[in-house]
Order: sequence, then structure tokens, then C-alpha cells
Amino acid sequence: MRWTRIIGFVLLTSSSFAWSQESDKWDWRIAPYLWGINMEGDTSLGPVHQEVDVSFSDILDNLELAGQVYAEFGKGNHSLHFDYTYLRLRPEPTILQSPPFMPGAELATKMTINMFEPAYNYRWKGPDGPALVLGARLTDMQVRMNPGNLSAISSGPDWWDYFIGIKTHNAISENWDFDFYGTVGTGGSDLPWTLAATFGRRYSNENRLLLGFRLWGVDYSQGSGLRSVALDLSYYGFVLGYEFN
Repeated sequence: MRWTRIIGFVLLTSSSFAWSQESDKWDWRIAPYLWGINMEGDTSLGPVHQEVDVSFSDILDNLELAGQVYAEFGKGNHSLHFDYTYLRLRPEPTILQSPPFMPGAELATKMTINMFEPAYNYRWKGPDGPALVLGARLTDMQVRMNPGNLSAISSGPDWWDYFIGIKTHNAISENWDFDFYGTVGTGGSDLPWTLAATFGRRYSNENRLLLGFRLWGVDYSQGSGLRSVALDLSYYGFVLGYEFN
């Protein structure tokens, strides 16, 4: 929590001072999008372990609710962005090994995932140029595992990661451009990273149709014994969105 306050204060004061020196007009963009997430890795709560390998079609079959939105507001060489993703899903049950579990026992899992990313962008060539990114990412997960006819095990780990990254924006033609975004960091999880590559089709009103690919990796663990939580997951898939400017 102390680091959260420090980084928030630094980002706020530095960006406020920089913007007060700028005479350029404000720019903004808001993009709701669909992320066709595939999940791979494993999760553990205490002694209960589950390998995760879920395709986008599996997630669609078992998805209860999802929402994603990206917003950026800036002026001149400086901007702030906010990226939010919410997922609530139930992967297909996994058959448990017998013994020690009863024959035919299944492991039912429910996951709720919130990701919120605020960041400062230094755009050294202006709004349409490359940017150095400094920010934080809050991951809030609720995981509930019900192994067979035993009592359910649940945990609600949440943690902050802090990262540095880079954005690039490249015009391909009058109506097409290409964006890249990559970050690496540290914090509550072990070496969190993200990558995203997106093609944009620009229209006469400056809005864009976006199509790309996004990856996110998390390796998180805490506690020991019956209270331990371990998440080693990769999320990846195609991105489809529409950007308003």
C-alpha cells in the first residue's frame, strides 16, 4: 500500500506540472474491446491443484460475464491511460485422481478476475509518437475450487505489480496503422509481462477499428501449506475493438 501511494503521488504531481507547461490541446481516446482469451498454466489452493488449458471457445461456453475498456487522456508529450478487464468464468470440471478421491469425483472451479492498469506515458514525439510507459497494475482474483464431495476451498488474492514499458505507433498508409505495447515489471508477482500488437483501420471521423493480439503472463504465490495460493497462468488471444477519438 505504501508503494501504491508513492507511485500515485509521483505520477500525479509530475504529470500535473508537465501539463501545466503545455499549450497544446487535449487529446483522448476510449476503446471498448473484446479479448478472445485463451488460458494456460496451473492453479493451486492449499493441497488442491488444477492444470488449466482453456480455449476461447471453452471460455465462451462457460463465461458468465466479461468487459474490457481502454481510455487515454493527454496533452502534448504527456498522457495517462487506464485499462480495465473483468472476467467471471467457470472452466469445465476436471476429473480427480482416484485414489485419494472417490471414483468419478470432479474438481469444479470458479474464477473472477479484475485487472486495472493506470499508467503515465511520456510521448517524446507528441500524441502520435512512441511513448515510455511507467505504471502499476492491480490484479484481483477470486478463485473457488470444489474438489468432489469435500468442502470447497476459496481464496481472494490481490496484488499490485509495477512496470515499465514502451508503446509505438506506426502509420502504414493513409487509413491503416500499427501499434505495439510491451511491459515488464516486478511487485506481488514474479516478473509480470504483457505484449500487444494491433492493426488499426482509421475512418474519416478519426475513429479506428482495432484488430490485434494480446498476451499477459502472471506467476504469483503466497502462503504455505493449507493456506498457500499459487497461480502460474498465461492469457493470450485476439483483440477486437473500436476506438473513439
